[in-house]
Amino acid sequence: MLVLSKRVVGLFALVCATSVVSFVNGQTGAAPTAVGEVDYSQLPPDPKTLEVELGTFKLDAAAAMKAAVEATGGKVMTLRILKGKDKVDYEIICLQNGMPVRVLINAKTGELQIAKLDALAAVAAASIAVPGKVGNVDNDLLAEPPLWKVSIFAAGKSHLVSVNAIDGKILSDQVAAQLPGDATDAPMQGEYGGVQWIVIKEGTGAAPKGTDSMVKVNYSGYLVDGKKFDSSIDRGKPIEFRLDRVIKGWTQGVLPMKVGEKRKLIIPWSLAYGEQGRPPVIPPKATLIFDVELVDTDMAPPAPKATMPPPTTPEGGVKPPCDGC
Repeated sequence: MLVLSKRVVGLFALVCATSVVSFVNGQTGAAPTAVGEVDYSQLPPDPKTLEVELGTFKLDAAAAMKAAVEATGGKVMTLRILKGKDKVDYEIICLQNGMPVRVLINAKTGELQIAKLDALAAVAAASIAVPGKVGNVDNDLLAEPPLWKVSIFAAGKSHLVSVNAIDGKILSDQVAAQLPGDATDAPMQGEYGGVQWIVIKEGTGAAPKGTDSMVKVNYSGYLVDGKKFDSSIDRGKPIEFRLDRVIKGWTQGVLPMKVGEKRKLIIPWSLAYGEQGRPPVIPPKATLIFDVELVDTDMAPPAPKATMPPPTTPEGGVKPPCDGC
C-alpha cells in the first residue's frame, strides 16, 4: 500500500483548488516560505529590484514551465521562485497522472531536477541495500532532495531506508527496535494481557518481601510510539514507594525483581491508567513500557503509604504510576 506524506496530500488539495504564481523572497540561507504561506518577518520585495533580477535569468517563467511540462508530461499547477544561498530556482508543481510532481529548475543555468524514481524503483533500491521483507512505502517528494522512505524488516530488526528519488542513492538506514528504551535481545516473558517483561540485567540482591515493601527504583517510562513521558534518571534521583500503592502493573512487575536487576516492563492499560489514562500525558487505554532497575528494597522504617508526589509534575511529566495515592 502506497502511503502519501501529509505534505503531498496537503499540496494536492491546494493545487486542485487553485493555480499559483509567486515569488518567494526568502532570507539568504533560510528555508523558503511554503506555498500559500506568508513570511510575516519580511517586507514585501521591491518591484524595481525584482524586475531587474528577473531579467538576469536564463529562463523566464514561461520557458521554465514549458521545460517542466516536457519533463513530466503533466500540467503546471503552481510556480514560485526560491532564493537560496547560492542559487535561484523555479519550483514548479505539475500534475502528472493525478499526482503532484515537483520540478526544480535553476533560473541561471536551466539545469532541471526532478524525482525520477517511482515507488517500485525505490523499493528495488532499498531492498538491495537491506535485503528483507518490505513493509510500508512512504514519500516526501517535496523535500530537498525528494525522498522515498521504505520500511524493511530484516534479521529481527525494523529498518527505515531513505532513498533519493532523483538518483536512487541510499541516504540513510535507520534501525529501530520493537520497544523503546534500552535495547535488548533477551526474550519476552509473561502472558499477553498481563504484565510482560524482559530481563535486561540479572540482580544478585534480595527481592521485596511482600506488596507492603518499600522499594527504591530508577526508571524511564515510554508510550508505544517511543515518546518518553517520565524518567527518574533524567531527574537524577531514584524514587521510593510502597509496592501496594502503585498501579497493579508495577506491583506485579517489581515484586519478583532482585536488587540490582533491571527489567523492561510492558504493562497493558488495564493494569496501568485504565480506559481514561492521565491526560494530557498518558492517553486513554495506553500500554506503557518501563525500563526499571531495583536499587533497594525493604528499607526501614516502612512507610504506611507511598511518599509520592502528584501524578503530574509542573513540567508535564508523570510521576511514578500511583494508584489512588
